[in-house]
Amino acid sequence: MQGLVEIGLLLAKLAGVFGSGLYIAMSPCLFPLLPLFLLNSLKSADSRRRSVLVTGVLVLGILGSLAIYFSIAILISSLLFSYYLEILAILSLIIIFLGIVTLSTTLKTKLGMSSLSLSSQPETPSNLMSVFLVGFGYSMLAAPCSGSVIIGVIGVFGLETNFLVLILMFIALAIAVALPYFAIAVVTGEARMRMAMTLSQHARKVEIVAGLILIVLGLFLFAQTRWFEFIFGFRIYV
Repeated sequence: MQGLVEIGLLLAKLAGVFGSGLYIAMSPCLFPLLPLFLLNSLKSADSRRRSVLVTGVLVLGILGSLAIYFSIAILISSLLFSYYLEILAILSLIIIFLGIVTLSTTLKTKLGMSSLSLSSQPETPSNLMSVFLVGFGYSMLAAPCSGSVIIGVIGVFGLETNFLVLILMFIALAIAVALPYFAIAVVTGEARMRMAMTLSQHARKVEIVAGLILIVLGLFLFAQTRWFEFIFGFRIYV
């Protein structure tokens, strides 16, 4: 029974970070801008090979900034390991709340997470380092818009003590973040713009799924705490 619970929790974590990664990549603040940036950067060399290279560097920039967030969360969590159960209880409730925020456009508006206006488009990069820096900077710039999901995933990473699971979660996140951009990179010409617009139209659906997964994952984590046991008379041991 305990083995099934552990497998279920692992699958929930992987599903949570994968769904969250998709939304981070397709968030209204980030996704409509970066495909346009890709289009501009690929005008001079419109080959699929060049497209995949530029897209890969851009995705590395996005993942690089997220890795910094996760590393800080893991470091803080490791320093406070003696209070792990208390931190688990608090962060699991925060994850549940952020899942609710992700589902509710009203709450996102009240918390200032519904939109983000940018004064200018990124300039056409002169080299791959410029592409990386755009990905790195724009992922942080999009945080106010998709912040509920980003903070929720940071909490999930901060609570994880198994290094192998951390690696698996980051791989799942990386695949999810990369998928929309590589889907655009492998097509050419006007198809890129059509695909970018199509994917953008589904961002809200991905957001709803990500919010539901965060709520379920938060509940699963909270069920392991003494607070849950105090309220319901039992808890899940992993």
